[in-house]
Amino acid sequence: MIDIRDLTVSFPPILPGRARKTALSGLSLSVGAGQCVAVTGSNGCGKSTLCLAVSGLAPRLTGGRLNGHILVAGRDVQQEKPGALADVIGLVMQGPAGQLFNPTVADEIAWGLENLGVEPSAMDERIAKVLTLVGLESLSWDRAPQSLSGGEQKRLALASALALRPAVLILDEPSGGLAPAARTEMINVLQRLRRETSLTLLLTESDPAIIAALADEVIVLHEGQQIEAGHPRAVYLSLSQKGTSEIAIPPSSHFAHVLRAERQMNLSVLTAHEAAAALKSFPLNGIHPQTASSPVNSAPPPAPPAIEIAGLTHAYPGQPPVLHGIDLTIPQGQFVALTGDNGAGKTTLARHLIGLLRPVEGGVRIMGKNASNQSIGQLARQVGFAFQSPELQIFNPTVREEIAFGPKNLGLAPNALHQRVEEMLARFDLTSLADHPPAALSLSARRLVALASIAAMHTPILVLDEPTVGLDAHGQAQVINWLRERNQDGATILLITHDMEIVASVAQRVLVLTHGRWAADGTPAEVFHHLEVLREAGLEPPFAIQFAGQLARPDLLVDLTPEGAARGWLEHTAGAHRQ
Repeated sequence: MIDIRDLTVSFPPILPGRARKTALSGLSLSVGAGQCVAVTGSNGCGKSTLCLAVSGLAPRLTGGRLNGHILVAGRDVQQEKPGALADVIGLVMQGPAGQLFNPTVADEIAWGLENLGVEPSAMDERIAKVLTLVGLESLSWDRAPQSLSGGEQKRLALASALALRPAVLILDEPSGGLAPAARTEMINVLQRLRRETSLTLLLTESDPAIIAALADEVIVLHEGQQIEAGHPRAVYLSLSQKGTSEIAIPPSSHFAHVLRAERQMNLSVLTAHEAAAALKSFPLNGIHPQTASSPVNSAPPPAPPAIEIAGLTHAYPGQPPVLHGIDLTIPQGQFVALTGDNGAGKTTLARHLIGLLRPVEGGVRIMGKNASNQSIGQLARQVGFAFQSPELQIFNPTVREEIAFGPKNLGLAPNALHQRVEEMLARFDLTSLADHPPAALSLSARRLVALASIAAMHTPILVLDEPTVGLDAHGQAQVINWLRERNQDGATILLITHDMEIVASVAQRVLVLTHGRWAADGTPAEVFHHLEVLREAGLEPPFAIQFAGQLARPDLLVDLTPEGAARGWLEHTAGAHRQ
């Protein structure tokens, strides 16, 4: 169905005097009808360029040069007119906001149908069907796509593509910004469509769980070239053994790595269920006192409040309330994870902390002062805020100027300003891009620019909306390590994320929001053991909780990381052997 031969794509340099950038180099791959091939790799490896090339958008709309051949359903995509393959190829881009441009949800889906000449009488039925497929059946058809959460926008973009009933679906980082339940929903939808319609999938993805669930084959790219290919199980075992730091591997691979290092056990598993099944025959000793009582991400001593919210209610014009009487106090220096399903109200809550939204009812206090009495500029001196879509907050002509903008406006002296900017450029691996225009960078690079700009402000509070989405394993580690350091220095962190492994590894406190109301508030260990609450909030517990639950041994957990689960299991099996 998809046949790519010797594909090379290059782009002119962004700055004069620089070499052309080769995004893909001599790439060949085939995807048979009804198959799913996943492409993964570090940021900048060429994944998004591949999606645009196969869909016929690159280099037609992106510029650059393309050599090689791309056939989809026997048709040369480079020779077809724009739009000629709309009923053959569906595309969902990494940043869904970039492909949603109609005034309402219904108009967004109907737009493609109108261009295909679908009868108006058949449109409503098709719109309703695809919204149900992607789990948006309760969404008002009159909602503006721009008012949806990032995860809802991604699901709407998928619905718009599926409405055209393409034979080939190209998905660029489809899981980014989706809550765990929504990811599972997406997997189920795609698996069913593959069974019922022989849908062919080409997806680029960083999340190994998506790849493991969907892909028949995974291809690993590095600097535009294929460096590894095979079944996900074999590829992730190989990557784990090589100790890669740029490509995300499943939590199960981290778990297996500890067992391999400590006891030379070669475990090839992709999920917690597989890990538990592979180890269930090993005898385990009783509860280990130190393991059972050891604190997990314990909170620091009480401190004065950094954030106080009382009775906060908010509704967008013409829509029902998104937040219902929210009360919340976050002490200074606490690391808090805010999570919940797409559309639960997380971003709406966060935007009140920087003054982008004002309460309909209730109040917000930041560092003891009423936020309603302060301008956005005044609040920005206290709260560093990262949007879910980084392009919403980047506006300077170069990366260097973008990072300098905030601290310069705070009155930082020239020498100190220069030093601060250089530190942030180095911290986020942006030194080589310092003179580049941010708008010309990839989504992942723009996200790092936005985070570096916030980091340069040294605000006492950081509110970050899905800051790791679209980043490779190395980029995620950069962000998490920076947040850890800032928290150790006393900063208050409110991290909005759907990544439960990140929550388990860094958060002192977890807040779960469901339909604009609190569903849970506690330590990660407390919250993750309330499985019914998690399910209702569209969440799943991290690998360690799932593994211990499969064996019915919660006492196995040294901590909530895969490595902690492995160490706990090793301790209990060692004790059993000694007995």
